[in-house]
Amino acid sequence: MTLRLAFLALVAVTALSLTAPHVIPRLSVLSGLWWWPATVLSLAAAAALGLNWIRKASDKSPMQFVAAVNGTTAMKLFTTLGWLTAFLVSNEEARLEFVFGAFGVFVLYTVVIVAATVGPGDQNQKN
Repeated sequence: MTLRLAFLALVAVTALSLTAPHVIPRLSVLSGLWWWPATVLSLAAAAALGLNWIRKASDKSPMQFVAAVNGTTAMKLFTTLGWLTAFLVSNEEARLEFVFGAFGVFVLYTVVIVAATVGPGDQNQKN
């Protein structure tokens, strides 16, 4: 997947995630909360920064590439964990919807990043 296509996929996942509470009845309770767009947009920013970091590191050493992938995963993970913790501490309603929705968004961004970083590879390269 090209870098341009990867960022287009990030934009598509962001748009789908932002509109999910208006389309999926179970998540409709999130549509009036500022928490949802804040969570989705901060995860989008973490994914975009991470994807850019991974792309830059892919031209360098394998160790830098692995560090970029792990760092991107950690950025997204701690961003999600921060939002989940803050939401669960301060809200009594819509806890399940928020937690499972945020986890779903995390997974979608992870799928985009994995698809963007997996290349065809060199068939003759030895491990």
